[in-house]
Amino acid sequence: MQRYHFKTNTAEETKLLAQQLAAQLKPGDVLAMRGNLASGKTTFTQGITSYYEVREFALSPTFTYINEYHGNKNQEIVHIDAYRLKSGAELISMGIWEYYDSGAIIIIEWADIVADAIPEDAFGFHFRHVDDDENGREILINSPRVLEFKL
Repeated sequence: MQRYHFKTNTAEETKLLAQQLAAQLKPGDVLAMRGNLASGKTTFTQGITSYYEVREFALSPTFTYINEYHGNKNQEIVHIDAYRLKSGAELISMGIWEYYDSGAIIIIEWADIVADAIPEDAFGFHFRHVDDDENGREILINSPRVLEFKL
């Protein structure tokens, strides 16, 4: 597992980091995101969807659980919010394995809640708001492969 540590100072920097990651993603990649409310998970997702030229504005699907996005680069993105789930069993009962097998890039917010339903080779993310900086975010990425970033 490769480890990367970043600090962003604005939402735009967070989105730029996400776009650089998105350029290196492959069909079927799973992104398991952890972090408190307002720590940058959805902003990061917006950066990924903008890279894939998704027209819809990515919002956290807290009440719908799953949003599917179709961009102009022939890559489907599935955005899951597990905040209201109780376990990975609930995610499995919602048909997560079909999404895993679809070739879509899967983004799961609140992945710690459904950890037992996430593949071992998923990208792991931890987002944290930097206490002394209103817009600062600390982002840790555990990647199953080597990535390149230019910040």
